[in-house]
Amino acid sequence: MVLPDTEAPSAVAAVQDTGASRVLHHPSGRPWIVGDWSATELVHAAAGGVHVAVLGHSSADLTTLRRHVERPDGADIGPLADRLDGSFHLLVSAHGTVRAQGTLSGLRRLHHARLRGVPVLADRADVLAELTGQSVATERLALRLLHPLPHPLTLLPLWTGVASVPYDHSALLAPDGPVRTVRRWRPPAPRRPPAEAAEALGAALERAVAARTACGGLVASDLSGGLDSTPLSFLAARGPGELLTVTFGSVDRLHDDARWADAAAAELPGSRLLVGADTLPAMFAGLEHPGEQGDEPFAWTRTRARDEHVARELGTRGARLRISGEGGDEVLQLMPAHLRMLARRHPVTAARQLHGHRARLRWPLGRSLRALADRRSYRDWLADAAEHIEAVTPPPGTTLLGWGMPPRLPPWAGAETIRTVRAQVLAAVAGAEPLAPEHAQHQMLHMVHHSAAAMRQAVDLTARVGTPYTVPFLDDHVLEACLAADPALRGTPFAYKPLLTRAVAGVVPAHLLRRPGKGDFSPDAHEGLARHRRQLADLTERSALAEAGLIDAASLRRACVGLYPPGTSYAALDATLGCEQWLRARTAHRTAPAPAPASASAHGGRGTGGRTAGTSTEPIPGGH
Repeated sequence: MVLPDTEAPSAVAAVQDTGASRVLHHPSGRPWIVGDWSATELVHAAAGGVHVAVLGHSSADLTTLRRHVERPDGADIGPLADRLDGSFHLLVSAHGTVRAQGTLSGLRRLHHARLRGVPVLADRADVLAELTGQSVATERLALRLLHPLPHPLTLLPLWTGVASVPYDHSALLAPDGPVRTVRRWRPPAPRRPPAEAAEALGAALERAVAARTACGGLVASDLSGGLDSTPLSFLAARGPGELLTVTFGSVDRLHDDARWADAAAAELPGSRLLVGADTLPAMFAGLEHPGEQGDEPFAWTRTRARDEHVARELGTRGARLRISGEGGDEVLQLMPAHLRMLARRHPVTAARQLHGHRARLRWPLGRSLRALADRRSYRDWLADAAEHIEAVTPPPGTTLLGWGMPPRLPPWAGAETIRTVRAQVLAAVAGAEPLAPEHAQHQMLHMVHHSAAAMRQAVDLTARVGTPYTVPFLDDHVLEACLAADPALRGTPFAYKPLLTRAVAGVVPAHLLRRPGKGDFSPDAHEGLARHRRQLADLTERSALAEAGLIDAASLRRACVGLYPPGTSYAALDATLGCEQWLRARTAHRTAPAPAPASASAHGGRGTGGRTAGTSTEPIPGGH
């Protein structure tokens, strides 16, 4: 939590009562940053009236920060953010004013609220809600049943008295007055030539991984043999620590991850951990226990038990962190909407790529051309989408040539849920602006934000039970490098992630970059769903969402134990189960007896509370 540089004894006392274990102070000596973090996550420097702090995985060191705060413009964190790599919160307190920012992906967020009349920031909305006495807004929880949740509704916390700082903004805390947000970033124009774009991405990835491995120790890295995890493993091998690669099995005997991972492991140093499908909890395991939840529903509920199992196993082996290739699809996969940009500059190339997309995705020519000719603004698109949120028939794939896939509610959503969700989407239309002017860039940023919402929850839960999870592909500089690449290279349907293969050529042996796709974990999801039908049925018998009037329990039960509704993706079930588990945990927390006062001090406070704190599409990559 972040406090302004002002006399606010009651607000400070409330924050300190959370049991947070660490405090940084303003130049005035007043409390500034309060929370829980490890020694390796913080770099802090001060000079005169300027204090700067970096919290997270970063390339920052004391020398770099000291040089910055000693400059005449040391209060401006923009130049410092440009020089740092990794995933972190960046904060400065200078001359009575605080400036703070998270990451562009939304993996590291900031929220704000008024506590005892004082504006405060926090990376966890639920912490602010509890301190300010807020109750969950049921209508906002209903929104989370939408898939995908459209922008700007992704920025709405589940409490009306708490607001989010947009990911491309900084927050300003003055000694008096409300929190102000200032835009700090705009998407780059996608015009960087192929060779330059590949070089920029390669350098950004190298620095992103180095920011995580610089502290040494045992570093675990996922190794599926795919084009996301494999380059990260080779980059991690360059660090000062010891490498432990981790490969996961599948119930599908034809799954080819193992073959490619074995080939990559033969070229890498360090040790290896093979986690067979028979040793992993099945997907959808553990649904009867919601566990500790964050400030929003966890979209990867189906793999939660697996993530915890792996975190514990890596923790027993002494791994300091686990590097994951998640996020690679979001920033690197081809985006058909790039054809809109491409047609203006390279019409022949655009026509050829449209033919490739149509062949791959079986799109009719007429429907494809009509989608490309659609000139609706983002506001008009969102308004139209609101009118069809309960549609049973899935939207045509050619919607990917526009602003993206329209949101849909699952068939088990209640009538009142449909009404209130539609009303909220329509209410957001007036102020809705796309995340980027270009359709493809908007889609990419929306997917990044959507997936980062799940990844930040995965970071939290793995840190609570063992080795924490980290995703270099969602670092700001990596994201920018991908956005800036010419769509003729990045969006082609004739090669798999060509920008990445060019970027890591020379780092990864050439034969490992020839993999034409990735493993599909859909069989694992089907097997897990079949194995846990009884638990899912029990869940629907006493559904917290049904008690809140948000879903029809009988309809959900039929989907779980009978024929799954045609045209409804598993992502819709993921969203529902995430909301169900989240609401159950909140209800249990409200009804649990208060702990004895002595127990808090005996255990040193909240431990993993304070600082710790998209959804997957079919097919299911990496088990998510």
